[in-house]
Amino acid sequence: KYCEDEHYVKFFVPVFETLPPQYFIRVISDKWIASETQVAVSFRHLILPEKHPAPTELLDLQPLPVNALRNSKYEDLYNFKFFNGIQTQVFNTLYNTDDNVFLGASTGSGKTICAEFAILRLFSNEKFKENPDPKCV
Repeated sequence: KYCEDEHYVKFFVPVFETLPPQYFIRVISDKWIASETQVAVSFRHLILPEKHPAPTELLDLQPLPVNALRNSKYEDLYNFKFFNGIQTQVFNTLYNTDDNVFLGASTGSGKTICAEFAILRLFSNEKFKENPDPKCV
């Protein structure tokens, strides 16, 4: 019934450090006898994406005091005196720059407070104060 229809197969294959010149991909039906095909996939002109850098290790830093926010209203938001290790490590980037940040950490590690650093930076921005209808997304 469907033998004349074009079928699409999606799969993943490992790519090793020493790249062979080609892979042979064989697709075999588990329902139909003698229903198989083999395709050679050349790697001659293959351009691989950049490898992702390893995650940044948590540095052994002295905990940053909450008064590093340099704003008493912001400092009053927190009922503790020092930020934890993750918060200390990302503080400067999130609170003092407009750099993009991806922060991946386990539940309960303080990521929400890290997001608050960027929001508080936005609230401190003069352009934000001039806007009659500010938004933070």
